Amino acid sequence: MDLQLFKNFLVSLSQVFPVNFDFRDIKGSVLFSGNKKVSLPILRGLERVAGQVTSKESFQYLRIEDKYDLFGVPVLNSGRVVGVLTACDNGVEQDVPGPKTYPAHHMEQLLTHLAGLIEDKLSSMDESEKLAEELAKSFEDLNLYARITPQIKTLRFSPAKLEELNKDLLESMRAQMGFAFMPDRPEYNSLITVGEIDGKITQSSAFIEALINAIPPDAPSLVDNYFIVNNSSQTPGYQKMHAEPFRFLGVRIRHGGKFYGWLGMVSFNMKEIFRQGEMSLVISVAEQVALVISNSDLYRDLESFVINVGKSLVFAIEAKDAYTRGHSERVNRYCMLMAEHLDLDEDQQKVLNWASILHDVGKIGTPESILNKPDKLTDAEYEIIKAHPLKGYNILRPLDQLADSLPGILYHHERYDGGGYPRGFKGEEIPLYGRIIAIADTFDAISSNRAYRSAKPGKAALKIIKEVAGSQLDPGLVEVFETVFHASLDQKEEQDNTSTSVALRA
Repeated sequence: MDLQLFKNFLVSLSQVFPVNFDFRDIKGSVLFSGNKKVSLPILRGLERVAGQVTSKESFQYLRIEDKYDLFGVPVLNSGRVVGVLTACDNGVEQDVPGPKTYPAHHMEQLLTHLAGLIEDKLSSMDESEKLAEELAKSFEDLNLYARITPQIKTLRFSPAKLEELNKDLLESMRAQMGFAFMPDRPEYNSLITVGEIDGKITQSSAFIEALINAIPPDAPSLVDNYFIVNNSSQTPGYQKMHAEPFRFLGVRIRHGGKFYGWLGMVSFNMKEIFRQGEMSLVISVAEQVALVISNSDLYRDLESFVINVGKSLVFAIEAKDAYTRGHSERVNRYCMLMAEHLDLDEDQQKVLNWASILHDVGKIGTPESILNKPDKLTDAEYEIIKAHPLKGYNILRPLDQLADSLPGILYHHERYDGGGYPRGFKGEEIPLYGRIIAIADTFDAISSNRAYRSAKPGKAALKIIKEVAGSQLDPGLVEVFETVFHASLDQKEEQDNTSTSVALRA
């Protein structure tokens, strides 16, 4: 409250009227005064009047020494006394009638009117403070929404990102539990708790399911995709769910008529309620989550279609060349073993997976006479073979889903010493995926039958691989390949021994 404004106002009134005005808090302390000097008996009398006003919450009158008249009225805010407005005649030389006379009634009216002005100002200021608080909160909500929207609007939205989003919402909502519940997509389910709620709810999953199952299917608010419980002890279906009353907000994750699940918030703080702005925030977030899950499904279906088309091309190539049948699958298997040893993350492994499967897709236009030729290729024929990485790149380039895999396809025939094709890149200029595929491709070519030579055993093929490390192949990655080769060999021997043992027992 602007105390200086009221002080100046009451000082002016005290100068105009033959009385002195004071404004006190409910403890009797003077917050501001008309500044006319008053005697000690008057001060004590005013304290008595203020006390009576506070206790009785009504206009009070006191005459002391049969000479001084003291008055007081309560100042209310939100229905309760927050202060006392007092007045005294300060012994001016004129008679001030008692409270039942007309002039005393006017004094009551005057003080009540002044108190009303103060109350209006207090109410207005409270509303302003509430509005400011609401605006501040709305800004926080808007800031949160602006921060989380980029996390949501991505084709690679993941359960981990949804859990992070849930955590951000929980901090904004003044709640102790936040959850995402999707019955048909359990990988997206998440639960975030803060404070002492873990001690209150021991079976979180069962509690969440109970919250959802208790939502009335005909609840009017479900038209807007939300359901709210501001006090569980007063809400049918929720009264016996927990010994302590709680608040619950559940919002449907829904898009295009398809229902995915619920976003929910729970709080045991009954001094608060879920505000309209908070509900709007969660509803908006749920809509965005549903939209991106829908888009992710479409993207995944499209990606699967694209990959299957690519695989069909590979099968078509291998159908033309009996010697390379299964080559792409074997190269892919070697590459993924190396990726695991290199601790490549999920996205990197996905990129390498498709690059290794599709690395020879450019051979689709290569004549069978060249692919199956048992003799040495002519220079012209070799140039046709050398064109297949670039052809594969150009075939797959229009497919956005494979954009990150293209470098592995284009550069898998580059040499570590710079003598490869199509660009003549050297060392680590060659993209990592290209260097990995080059090793797997070379090993499988050596260890498989070809039209122009017979296959070499795995260990002999590995020996050749090690001999060209540093010239044709990345020496560091060759060491990785050797490690996974021996690990794979040991595992195969162990499986063979187990199978033999089982057969002998039989």
